Amino acid sequence: MPNDDRLFPGASPVDSYGTGFTSTAVYRLPAGGGFRWVRSAGPQRSEPVRPPPAVVLGRIRALPAEGMDFALPEARGHRLVHAANGPESLANILMTQSREYSYPRACDLLGRLGKNLGELHSISGRDMQGKGHLGISRLSGWLGDGSGAGESGRLFTAARKRLGSARWDLLRDWCDACAEPSPDDVLLHGKPGTGLVVPGLNGSRAALLTGEDMAVGRPSLDVGWVLGELAELRGVIRDQAGDAAAAEWSTLGSAFAGGYGRAPTAETGRVATLCVLNHVRDYCAHVEWSEWWVPTVLNFVADECDRGGSGTLAWGEAGGG
Repeated sequence: MPNDDRLFPGASPVDSYGTGFTSTAVYRLPAGGGFRWVRSAGPQRSEPVRPPPAVVLGRIRALPAEGMDFALPEARGHRLVHAANGPESLANILMTQSREYSYPRACDLLGRLGKNLGELHSISGRDMQGKGHLGISRLSGWLGDGSGAGESGRLFTAARKRLGSARWDLLRDWCDACAEPSPDDVLLHGKPGTGLVVPGLNGSRAALLTGEDMAVGRPSLDVGWVLGELAELRGVIRDQAGDAAAAEWSTLGSAFAGGYGRAPTAETGRVATLCVLNHVRDYCAHVEWSEWWVPTVLNFVADECDRGGSGTLAWGEAGGG
């Protein structure tokens, strides 16, 4: 991964990865200048990534951000550049480090993420009106006709067979409800999750990469997006390692919910279920097909449809649904 010296003279490339939809590159700046995270559109994405309006960035900068920094973007051509104090995401730490090390750290960071989203949701969405939630809109389109890149059509066929018409109609209704304007609409992060949380090195402040997918909508869209990711991974852990391991993972969801500090609504559980389905849709469209993971996730979505998403809201000692 060569460095583009036009962006960061003297910087060292640290990592690069991506999907057909989004690409990420990380650079270490010289002389203790921290790190720069560069986000750009992947080869299957028709529109470049764009920052939110300057007035929105100004409102976010005025927040206390007690949990972690909002790492807001600077546009460089068709790329967004975020400053952070670390070279890897919380998602990577959870995938590569032991539970003894990664879980306590994740609980702290997810609690901070919850606080940050609570602060963000104090901002009205009036300066972003007309900017709907990208994940929900893309999922809604796929639920309609199965179109998309990669293995989108194959997943559509498999999901229709596993979920059945009644659940399918229910998921479409949930998507439609999420897109309806509400008096409670606020500024949304749009895609919060462990992949955009960057822990700081040596005790420095963590960062939440913010700005790429900002939207207007109900707070449940952000909260449900995080809980959906955590619930999906818990389901995979339960499938592979059993109930005790899933209960241990549940401490992460509990930490996030506690940090956000507001009781989740039933709508949040429905959003979380949609998030899980959207994740597998994204993966099949922009990465590859997975013979073991796709059926596991579709089984999870079927169960959550049958209980209205309530399993994604349960983070007690029993490990939820």
